[in-house]
Amino acid sequence: MNRLPSLTGLRFPCAAAVFLVHAWLFTEIFTDQNIADAALLLGPLGMTGVSCFFLISGFVLAWTARPGDTPARFWRRRAARIYPNHVVVWAVTLAVLTLTGAAATGEAREGPIPVLPALTNLFLVNTWIPTRDYNAGVNIVTWSLAAEIFCYALLPFILPLLRRVPAHRLWAAAALALAAIWTVPLISLQFQGPPIAEADNVPQWQFWISYMLPAARLPEFVLGALCALLLRAGRRPPLGVPAATASIALCLVPGLALLPFPFIPAAITAAPLALLVLAAAAADLDGHRTWLRHRALVYLGERSFALYLVHWPVILTINQLITAPGHPLPTALAVTALYAACALAAAWLLHRTVEIPLYRRLATPRHRPRGCLQSPACPAASGTAPRCVVESPE
Repeated sequence: MNRLPSLTGLRFPCAAAVFLVHAWLFTEIFTDQNIADAALLLGPLGMTGVSCFFLISGFVLAWTARPGDTPARFWRRRAARIYPNHVVVWAVTLAVLTLTGAAATGEAREGPIPVLPALTNLFLVNTWIPTRDYNAGVNIVTWSLAAEIFCYALLPFILPLLRRVPAHRLWAAAALALAAIWTVPLISLQFQGPPIAEADNVPQWQFWISYMLPAARLPEFVLGALCALLLRAGRRPPLGVPAATASIALCLVPGLALLPFPFIPAAITAAPLALLVLAAAAADLDGHRTWLRHRALVYLGERSFALYLVHWPVILTINQLITAPGHPLPTALAVTALYAACALAAAWLLHRTVEIPLYRRLATPRHRPRGCLQSPACPAASGTAPRCVVESPE
């Protein structure tokens, strides 16, 4: 089977969770404090969505790895996938910040835009520096791309090692990756310091190590790759998609009640998310339909990378036009709908005019046979399928 549409569809709920977190938690959109406090419950769901992106990325890149591929060719395809969209959105966001006087986080800016944080964000190395200015950069959501770039850099060397693991030991290897994920928050708890503004009472160092440090997200990427190897070896997950989805809540609710913040970004939900990714991919391979294969979810999932990049700049821009910081619930929901409509339109435009044509142009050297280009319209390039299927751009 050449397509894994359930994994494509899974990408959109992840992106939607991140969108709602930024729309409701970063904007002071609600005047009713009780509603604002209830909206805080979305925070862990956004982090869970980001963690799922890392797992899906590791899975897809291990699943689609080409025999005889070289690191240079792999890195070229990944750069062609990431940087065109990122550079365009970075430049537009920089212009918005310059014209409006806003900071990257949406607050009023004092002084000019910091040059070094902006440049390190452009080159996706800003999250290696544990300060708020650098982590925010220009487009705050691109911190996760810095982690992805780090994982891409190492995958050509890690994947051959993972392939040497005997099939009967792959579950044990996955357990080791899971243990590494749980080790990250344990390490972060050894660090103290002043709290970060976006997370009350969480020291900046703990927040950075457990959430933004690129090396700390590598175990999730590896776990995703091991899930792909498990399916390649004929293994199947113990749970189907509905049960795996429910298991996320069953782990998240008690985890939030019992564990401190550093366990929220990945540790609490890593195991159920891995089961969900496995279950979704296995269902597609076995020809079983899932709710994640709905046509609308697949369509939106194919554009989820563009949506992820543009949604915060869109929210920030609209907020500069709507001066009141808070709204009653009906108005806040209408503003949220405006955010969503504008973000989806911008994502469609970016996907169509930048992501697809520039990937085609840049991913493969001109002198090489055309063959399978893995364009963004191809499921493998968009993180959704095990093999490249040559298709039209749309």
